[in-house]
Amino acid sequence: MGDFRVIANPVSGGGRGRRVGEAVVRALRERGAGAELRLTEGRGDGARIAAEALSEGRRRLVVCGGDGSIGEVAGALAHSDAALGIVPCGRGNDTGRALGIPMALKEAVEVLVSGEERRIDLGRVGERYFCSVACLGFDAEAGRAVYEHQVPFSGTAAYVLAVLKTLMTYRGPDVRISGDFGVFEGPILLTAVGNTGFYGGGMQILPQATCDDGLLDVCVIDPLPRLKLLRFFPRIFSGTHVGLPEVRVLRSRSVRIESSRPLWIFADGEPACQTPAQVEVVEKALTVIVPVQ
Repeated sequence: MGDFRVIANPVSGGGRGRRVGEAVVRALRERGAGAELRLTEGRGDGARIAAEALSEGRRRLVVCGGDGSIGEVAGALAHSDAALGIVPCGRGNDTGRALGIPMALKEAVEVLVSGEERRIDLGRVGERYFCSVACLGFDAEAGRAVYEHQVPFSGTAAYVLAVLKTLMTYRGPDVRISGDFGVFEGPILLTAVGNTGFYGGGMQILPQATCDDGLLDVCVIDPLPRLKLLRFFPRIFSGTHVGLPEVRVLRSRSVRIESSRPLWIFADGEPACQTPAQVEVVEKALTVIVPVQ
């Protein structure tokens, strides 16, 4: 089983992160595993703590937090022989959802103890690694509202409210997107580039994406009138939007994104960089602990 270094974001999930981290350490020790807790204090701490753990010879790390915390630690562990365990307790929890990690703490700890290791791809945009989805346009603006706590609630409710808030003022940009599929040029509502298929607390923006195929899935949605967008939006939860004429789904090993004005790209729910930017897949970069298949 080995020893675990548990990294917890104390502000994840509205302050649940610390409590969850402490509970995970207790549960692991009860199962006979060595475990110790490290709390992050700000952005970048997760990567620093993970790097320190690697230098100390630790090879099993656990993140108690949301997608941003998971992505940060994943980047620090990229190309190493360490395995990453996940106990979801953030706003979106889309990385854990894509990997089949249970939301219930007891069941998530059981995966840490008796799960199997799986090698997966990561995405990289600019200098930042990500596990789930990098996006720009309408969804990045909605994600920014959630990230900056402009809306209450957590999980899906926060994103739904952020979408309604963003809808009132958003104007779609012109972009140029190039990859193995060729070149797309024109106005967009949004573009999402995914290593996995979920974002925004369970929305299936890229329902066919898999995290070990060496490819990124790309969803490009044309601009939509507000009322049509309101009817369109619920279909993203089930992934049925991909069959609509306003939607293109593409695949590529890398994607170059340029825009008529600088646009923020959000990755794993956090600001990553601005356009122009290159997004690429990093094959088999990370080992994760997942339920036995």
